Amino acid sequence: MNTGTLGEIIRKKEKYIMTHKLIIVDGIPGSGKSTLSEMISKELDKQEINNIFYHELTENHPLFIWERKFTTLKDKEEAEYYFNRVVELFNSFVESHKNKSEVIIIESVLFQDTLSFAYNRGMDRLKIEELFSKLVDILRNMNPILVYIYQLNVRRNWEIIGKVRGVEWIASLHTQEGLDEAERDWKPNQEFIKSLIEEWKIPKLIIENKDYLWEEYNERTKEFLRANSMLSDKII
Repeated sequence: MNTGTLGEIIRKKEKYIMTHKLIIVDGIPGSGKSTLSEMISKELDKQEINNIFYHELTENHPLFIWERKFTTLKDKEEAEYYFNRVVELFNSFVESHKNKSEVIIIESVLFQDTLSFAYNRGMDRLKIEELFSKLVDILRNMNPILVYIYQLNVRRNWEIIGKVRGVEWIASLHTQEGLDEAERDWKPNQEFIKSLIEEWKIPKLIIENKDYLWEEYNERTKEFLRANSMLSDKII
């Protein structure tokens, strides 16, 4: 049974809204980011905490560069354009959301679709680290927390996602050569990204996914959110 005045109850609910304004869920492709993000959004909904979930496939996603395609970031001019445009987009995103009441959930776009993408397109690692530092400064205004899904077996991850999404998604994942390439590209990529994450001084949960125990991972995520005042133990 709830106790206290209406004002006290409202202030309690505001605690869960205002402590952190941004929840980041990330990991390599097919790691379960979308499913976990949807679960988080539903849990916030249950407690009547307004939230906006930006799925990677959100139409006209505000953190994607739509006007230009990048085949390589080894080229200095291309890398500089990419760097500056990403910074611009993240600045605009934070400015548009930092004073609103909603909790924002973003999946994939910080690491997989921005920094991992730069890594795979050959951007200099020091430049990626500089970009990460810039984004950390920008996102500080939203006091973010992070859930990162780390795949202990990268090859198995690609095998499973290839089977789930079918041969029409990435046909090469159904060949040994294609799986070799995916493992070769994404294993060092993931290690590099994880090294950045470990240096980021924010509340974070790194889920080491070995056995795909999603009920356990969901509960660990909920506990992490409760520990950071994003969820209460019961609905107020």
